[in-house]
Amino acid sequence: MQKKKEYLNSYLNQETLIERYYQMLLKNPENKDYYNQKILKAKALRKDIELKISEVGDETLCELLFQKYVFGKTLEEISYIINYSKRHTERLHIKALEKFNM
Repeated sequence: MQKKKEYLNSYLNQETLIERYYQMLLKNPENKDYYNQKILKAKALRKDIELKISEVGDETLCELLFQKYVFGKTLEEISYIINYSKRHTERLHIKALEKFNM
């Protein structure tokens, strides 16, 4: 389950990388192809994560995963969004990770 969390957490890391590569592209336009390739790779990983989250099947579990790993919200914040207690949201998080396929 830890590998799944790391994979999902990489979504927000890719966003940071994309921003950095855009900045590097502005500073070093001579390396345009290199940075564009890195940007495309990071965007592809993000798209892959979004697709795999949507394949979990259960609407609530999908929403939980999107909120946590795509939007970076805490489980407490998510519990208000999906209208469950924090403890139940924690249980749903475990269930969502179990259903998530890498």
